[in-house]
Amino acid sequence: MNIKNCCILKKLLNHNAHKDYTFLGKGFTLEDKKGEHFIPIFLEDNNRCNHSFIFGAPGVGKTRLLEAMIEQDIPKGNNIVVIDPKGDIDLFSKIYQCAKLSGREKDVLFLSPVYPQYSIQINPLKNYYMEEELISHVMSAVPAKDEFFYNVAYEVTTAIIKALLALRRASKSNEPLTFEEIASKISYEEIKNLAQILQGLKDSEEKIRLISLFNQILSSPQDYFSKVTSTLRTTLTQVSIGNTGKIIGSSSQNYFIDRLEKGEGVILYIQTGSLLTRSVSSIISKLTISMIQSLVGRLYASGDKFNAMLNLYIDEMASSVYKGIETLYAQGRAANVAITGLTQSTADIVSEIGKDQANRLFDNTSTKIIMRMNDNESAKKIASLGGIKRAYSHFLSIDGGINSREVELENILTTDIMRLKKREFYYFGFEGEFKGKTAPVSSSELRIIMPKLVEKEVL
Repeated sequence: MNIKNCCILKKLLNHNAHKDYTFLGKGFTLEDKKGEHFIPIFLEDNNRCNHSFIFGAPGVGKTRLLEAMIEQDIPKGNNIVVIDPKGDIDLFSKIYQCAKLSGREKDVLFLSPVYPQYSIQINPLKNYYMEEELISHVMSAVPAKDEFFYNVAYEVTTAIIKALLALRRASKSNEPLTFEEIASKISYEEIKNLAQILQGLKDSEEKIRLISLFNQILSSPQDYFSKVTSTLRTTLTQVSIGNTGKIIGSSSQNYFIDRLEKGEGVILYIQTGSLLTRSVSSIISKLTISMIQSLVGRLYASGDKFNAMLNLYIDEMASSVYKGIETLYAQGRAANVAITGLTQSTADIVSEIGKDQANRLFDNTSTKIIMRMNDNESAKKIASLGGIKRAYSHFLSIDGGINSREVELENILTTDIMRLKKREFYYFGFEGEFKGKTAPVSSSELRIIMPKLVEKEVL
């Protein structure tokens, strides 16, 4: 195709003119009951870092809305990370086309365990300032529903990582840790051997603290200890072998974070392959977000931020949340990070990280876009996010007069959400409260063709 003359170029140039806002669609304010003023609905870019949630059932237009937003982000020079569990080729094709038209083709990165031969390789344990960052990366992938289990797993992970780093320093090695190496140490015998190796280090306060920590761990009841380490080892093994191991588990580089640290542009598309890899899919997305959170922490502590806004789009949000992600929501704004989460239900997120942490995510999100919901309970919970309005209720008094009183009413009803058509949405943000329809998105004229997955890979 002739990229320079295609009609998409004109559309991108028009979007690029919107330097200060992101166009979402057209509609009416909620106060305009008669629909007399048909107006554009947009999200001001200086409000993007207050984060956004897009709620809606499958097939109502969430991904296409995401596509329209990204289509405007790329020409602005924003950094973009898209976590797409399903692997929408139409979306990836549009992202690549927009990047090419904007002269940002070299910024495009592809991360996927489905196609490791085309994927970049990253080691989440390479870039850090504090050792605790590495511990947080590992723990982001660990199930967090059982508080006691999580704490024990954290203790074991801390001991192993700090011991391995102490041995690195003793041997003057700069080789980064890998998930494969950590996974190999998670057993009673290996932890015992690691404690014995530490005895050979030069006496220091660090050595004393580490040996004390190892003795504490090794004194735990072996039956419970084995259950915890088994789950922890399984989690790490999942990212250390197979296709996932090829792109994450054994890599010594992190091209993604390296580019961000250097201030270079990034357009990262992550195809986690949830239909193929299932649990591994969520681990990949959690590790990616944890890396971003760690980098944000380093920038925040230095009083710095991303020069170009980092837009993080997370589809199927519930599979990507972890204990501690709420801190990224609370502090990411100061580092110029804007998070847009797409989900079918608030209950899914609550199930993963608990009610308190989930509420912190919602409380730290200022823009809420609500599309059609098919389930009554889900629609009821989402409707409450629209807030309330004050109105006057009129009634007849005993003497026949008409009186009124102030009452509180929901901005939108459960039935309102369940009756929305495709692409229709309610918008609640700093810009106002609206009901509208998303802007149509055109098909990409550039099509990325992936290899057919019909046969087992031949090694």
